[in-house]
Amino acid sequence: MAHVFIVDEKTFDIHLKYLFAGTGAREYDGDYLLDNNVLINGNVEKTLTEMVADISRIRKGDKILFYLQKYGNSDGLFFGSFIASDTPFLANDNYLQKELNKKLTFRVKINPYEVYQYGVTERDCLDSLDGISKPYELCWSLIYRKLRANRGCTMITDYEYEFIMNKIRKKNKSQKLDATYLAYDSKNYKIIKGNQYYNYLGEIKSIDIFNRLKYKYQKNNAYEGHLQAYLMQHLEEIEPLKVINKDISWIGNEMSCGIGMQSIDVIFFQKERQVTNIVVCELKGNQIELTIKEQLQKYVWWLCQYVVPNIKGEVLIYPTIVAPTPNKKTKQIIKLMDLDFDNIIISKTRYISFELKDDKLVFREENRNEF
Repeated sequence: MAHVFIVDEKTFDIHLKYLFAGTGAREYDGDYLLDNNVLINGNVEKTLTEMVADISRIRKGDKILFYLQKYGNSDGLFFGSFIASDTPFLANDNYLQKELNKKLTFRVKINPYEVYQYGVTERDCLDSLDGISKPYELCWSLIYRKLRANRGCTMITDYEYEFIMNKIRKKNKSQKLDATYLAYDSKNYKIIKGNQYYNYLGEIKSIDIFNRLKYKYQKNNAYEGHLQAYLMQHLEEIEPLKVINKDISWIGNEMSCGIGMQSIDVIFFQKERQVTNIVVCELKGNQIELTIKEQLQKYVWWLCQYVVPNIKGEVLIYPTIVAPTPNKKTKQIIKLMDLDFDNIIISKTRYISFELKDDKLVFREENRNEF
């Protein structure tokens, strides 16, 4: 899968030289992940935890594209493609902060994969209808990201990745940049060959969210954002969430799905032969209300309109609720949760419960026949 990081003309050169991508929020660091006694404003923690979730969905081998924000006489530009060389980490030591002029607390190392000198404009990728015959062929992941004006690390679908890369290839006449070292020429808006090696020497700490999630859970504080980050970090290990005994091929979080700013908490794909299984998850830290059915209905409708048409073969969608062990009222609500769509294969709504047990988060698919 692929992810887009937002950079500016100064930070882009540092990313290319030291081969990493990152995200962060002003002067804030990740101390709260290392020590639960650290005092932190609730809104700041929410923002940082969202960033933890965003970068934690990156797996070794994933593709990384950069979006260079508009400056000078240039439009915003998309450059690609790099590859994640390891798992994301916490950079809590201010390494390169002076050069970056900002704190990028959460980072991932990268290597060149398919790099070209010239990027393609935001207008060409997001606004132009050249070659577009249906609305679903547009790059909605990035269009919605722009409308929301946030999230410095955004996932894109495989279709969107190829859409952007084909434009970059065409712009550069498929002539890849053959260079051992890279740099950015801010005057001419292009990636160039670098003249020396820059070794990344910053500290690398674990970004695991579990201890903080456990702390919030035991304190009965809001923790849905922490749960989302946990799923991004450990999704492959949570067997009850999977729908087939195959690898997960694509992962998303806070997937925007409409001008009304709705977003899917967690979504992932599992493929088997010609069938793509899409698991759509709504996360709750408390017992659910019946209104969750309408949320799932909107999510599935949007997927069927804007994502499914770009997937080859058959698609099966699994609406899924991830929430605490259900009480009696919740069990009654679950019986009313099945969605109804014409000509679309939708499974019965699943309920995956979780609880903290023996210092672990334990997940279980509830058997609706027992309710």
